Amino acid sequence: MDSLAIATVNEKEFARQLSAKLKGQRFPLSGQWELTCRCNLRCVMCYTDCFNTPDRLRQELSFHEIIRIMDEIHEAGCLELTLTGGEPLARKDFLDIYAHAKQKGFLVTVFTNGTLLTEKIADYWVHYPPSMIEISLHGMTAWSFERITQGPGSYERCLEGIRLTLERHLPLTLKTTGMTVNRDEILKIKAYVERLGGDRRDPVRYKFGSDIRPMLDGSEDALQYQLPVQDVIAIEQADPEFQAERARQARQMEKHVKQGGSLCGGELYTFHIDAYGQLQLCSNNRRQSYDLRRGSFQEGFYKVLPQFPCPNKALTPELIRIDQAQTGTAQLLVHD
Repeated sequence: MDSLAIATVNEKEFARQLSAKLKGQRFPLSGQWELTCRCNLRCVMCYTDCFNTPDRLRQELSFHEIIRIMDEIHEAGCLELTLTGGEPLARKDFLDIYAHAKQKGFLVTVFTNGTLLTEKIADYWVHYPPSMIEISLHGMTAWSFERITQGPGSYERCLEGIRLTLERHLPLTLKTTGMTVNRDEILKIKAYVERLGGDRRDPVRYKFGSDIRPMLDGSEDALQYQLPVQDVIAIEQADPEFQAERARQARQMEKHVKQGGSLCGGELYTFHIDAYGQLQLCSNNRRQSYDLRRGSFQEGFYKVLPQFPCPNKALTPELIRIDQAQTGTAQLLVHD
């Protein structure tokens, strides 16, 4: 029998094609969900850690509330769901939540610090793999890493989590938040990620960003770790892949804005849910929220979110390069 040739497209290309077919119609393609502000680490730049307290944790969504909301998101047609925190693996019911998301058919991405990743979880992911696992790696030595995480032994536990993922050939992205305390290690971490590829069929990806946010309680203490713009530019100029990715992002965003889109680019197709069931435009815009404990996802996404203000909608193409230089974000595909 002759073999069949089946044409395939990757997820990003599929999402791009679907967005084109929607022709500007509002639709929940992709969502990010902070399952908890609970975390076993206390990273110096973390904007959710201020809510990592017993009183706040008691206010978070229960398992049954999460499942009910997730079912509504599924009914609305959402394709991609990112589970994050805090540290999502710190929830004792994480695997049950993850299993329900997979049963619903979501393309699931998990953001984790890697230190709570166990053989049990990794083996489960082999049978029910996520679309991507993103592990934060903010330093190349135990001293620099734990200076940021403030968790003794967290460096070795993070490396163990990376090892468990690599051994099972699970999809992996490592990412670094560039700060004043690790600026000299960014390129070293990137080189380390390149070496990790080895003989893997799938590449290990790497993300570098430098945007430090105020904490959820309004404190701006973390901003002391923000890299100056000139340092971000220097890091990117020192690496050809960083340079190429920055140029690609600039061209893509300028084209998008000229076609009538906003700087964020996801105002029609994305959403964010915090640990308390508040539906928001994105994790960086919590100025207004819709309470999913009291209302439905359909009402919140289609009727309420469009009314929320977004400062990025007012930005013009001339301001794009300035904004990108200030935020200093870059996503890279690191080949074997």
